[in-house]
Amino acid sequence: MIRIGLLGVMCGLIVATATAIGAPGSAPSAATIRSEQARGAEAIMDLLEQKERGLARREATLAAREADLHTAENEVTTRLNELQAVREEIQAQLVELDERQKKRVTTLVKMVESMRDSQAAKVLNETDDIVALEVLMRMNVSKAGKAMAKMDPARAALFADKLGSPPLNPEAP
Repeated sequence: MIRIGLLGVMCGLIVATATAIGAPGSAPSAATIRSEQARGAEAIMDLLEQKERGLARREATLAAREADLHTAENEVTTRLNELQAVREEIQAQLVELDERQKKRVTTLVKMVESMRDSQAAKVLNETDDIVALEVLMRMNVSKAGKAMAKMDPARAALFADKLGSPPLNPEAP
């Protein structure tokens, strides 16, 4: 009997639950429908809020990255400007050195031209090839020829070859 009573109570609970849930054959009440709709709307609102928070985090992350990129860009621009200034300074110093070198070579040319041919030949024989060639190129042609005639023949031939070749420097005569 206890079993039959327990079984009867359980069947009653199952039927009542099925009716409340909306089992087939039973019509749900308006309050139940509104309650389920409210729960569904709350669930949708919760999902939308989660998505909104996620988008806000993503936007904050992107804003931070953008700020970092802007800072890095400013640093790179500053460094580039500094390097450009150093480059211009170096170029100015090179121009100044070239001018000094030209003045020195011009002075040396005048000195060698004022020497006798044999003395000029001795000096040019002992001078570095680049400097001697530059001096010979700037000297009066007849004086340079006389000095080369008295130079060591192998060295004079080397200078003659270099004087006859096309100039590497477009400013060279």
